[in-house]
Amino acid sequence: MNFSEAIDWVKSNEGLIKRTLGKYYIYSPYDEEDYMQDAFESAMAAVIKCQGKQISFESAFWQDFRKNLSLVTPNMNTSRYGSNSVPSFLCQEDFDIAAIAGREATPELDLEAIFKKIRRHLTQREREVFALALGLTEKGSLTSYEVAKCLRCSPNNVREVFCRAIERIKR
Repeated sequence: MNFSEAIDWVKSNEGLIKRTLGKYYIYSPYDEEDYMQDAFESAMAAVIKCQGKQISFESAFWQDFRKNLSLVTPNMNTSRYGSNSVPSFLCQEDFDIAAIAGREATPELDLEAIFKKIRRHLTQREREVFALALGLTEKGSLTSYEVAKCLRCSPNNVREVFCRAIERIKR
């Protein structure tokens, strides 16, 4: 199986993958698109794994996908679904990022004024990501997936840019 066939396989088995994800939603701040991104990444890894070993693509995919789900899904209970580590969204640094990204504009908070004050500390790309994420364009506040579409990059790139910008602003 090649990479494009693996992508097609994930798309054709999307219903089954999403049913598998149902066990993880209750423990996680992530949404369906985040998990589907993991499914595509697992499919890519499965292509490489099944070429090197004598196992089927499906077996390699499910093995890798479930392992990844358990690693990225916080679960403080003793259930077999998810990681028993502290959820990253409870960590101070990640909490600050999530709070800014999910914040709705309120009358007492002038996001444009704040953005004007911090923009000199940001690169051009970081300014673009912040403007789109904070709703400072005519498109309104966008999710990382929508920002990625606008900027023609991956959602992971958007998150990395956003995290770097937060760190630069903190300094």
